Amino acid sequence: MPHSPVSEEKLIGFPARCLSLRQKLRVSKPELAHWLGVGRSYVTVLEKGRQAPSRPVFQLIEKLEAAANLKQLAMHMPQPDATTAPTEMAGLPPAAIEALDRLVQQEETSAPPAPPIEPPVIREKNAFSLRVAALREKMGVSRPKLAQRLGVSRQYVTKIENGAHASLPVIKLIEKLEAEIQNATGIAAATVHENISVAPTAPQPAPAPVVAETPAPSIPTAPAHWPPRIAPLPVLTISAARDLTAPAQAVFAATEHFPFSVSDPDAFALRLTGDAMQPQHHEGELAILYPNSVPHTGNRVIARLSNSLGGDVLFRVYSTADHGHSIVLSSLNPLYPPVTLSPEEIVWIYPVASTVRQMLQ
Repeated sequence: MPHSPVSEEKLIGFPARCLSLRQKLRVSKPELAHWLGVGRSYVTVLEKGRQAPSRPVFQLIEKLEAAANLKQLAMHMPQPDATTAPTEMAGLPPAAIEALDRLVQQEETSAPPAPPIEPPVIREKNAFSLRVAALREKMGVSRPKLAQRLGVSRQYVTKIENGAHASLPVIKLIEKLEAEIQNATGIAAATVHENISVAPTAPQPAPAPVVAETPAPSIPTAPAHWPPRIAPLPVLTISAARDLTAPAQAVFAATEHFPFSVSDPDAFALRLTGDAMQPQHHEGELAILYPNSVPHTGNRVIARLSNSLGGDVLFRVYSTADHGHSIVLSSLNPLYPPVTLSPEEIVWIYPVASTVRQMLQ
């Protein structure tokens, strides 16, 4: 039986999409034609818009686009979920999957090596790239660890240390980490001096009483961490999450419980609905939320909007705009445009620590 033709609405801009996909994958026309199971001339007429693709070819090109987009998005995430990637690329030719993996490896190895750090001249030059390298050396952490602390990718830290400009939120975080290191060094030096000055001396008159100065409270720069534990997480529906005002209420609004290993004492689960995050996340999947963690760029998040915006609960990818003054919630499904919100328009927003797709019913 012949396949039904692709609708005209879906074919709008298809020649440009086909050419963009080949350029993104860095493959030739013969290689793309081999993946699609067609001749080289067929790819040529598709890119020139002289012929509409058959439904099987159109669906395979859509699958290649989705896999390529997910691979590129994963390169900018602090903690990519590698367990879901094989599912998303199921059905692709092995040569196509290998090319997608090569695409990521080429991007990771294309950055030039960082220049050697010269501590004696760091403060004299006062270059931001050298400041970042010096900070990482003082903290004793690798680039991936510093990237995780900043909420960016390892490649982003590499580019900064090689002289690239950093965004304003990253600059502020670097300055805060530098202040922490400086304060910690000052406290350690004061403690050593105090221990040395305790040597016995000749008796002296008792000094006048001095009121002890209360130290200023320290502001945590990262959420507290708890040891992992297996707990029966309360599972909420989307409608129940709309009425949630505090994480502690999740246990009373739960329709079921799901045992899972978590490191957040207030963690709970939400059963997803809708197709806004397809093809990577699907209907009925469980999202494990960490209310005591701060979302970073690239994290999956669940956000409850204010009543003025309808009070919807959205599952999206988190990022910021306007130097951190606006929150951007993006969908993996191209049918849903990004949503830019102010912090006042969000009742709560929690990072998604894990997702669970296959469960025993």
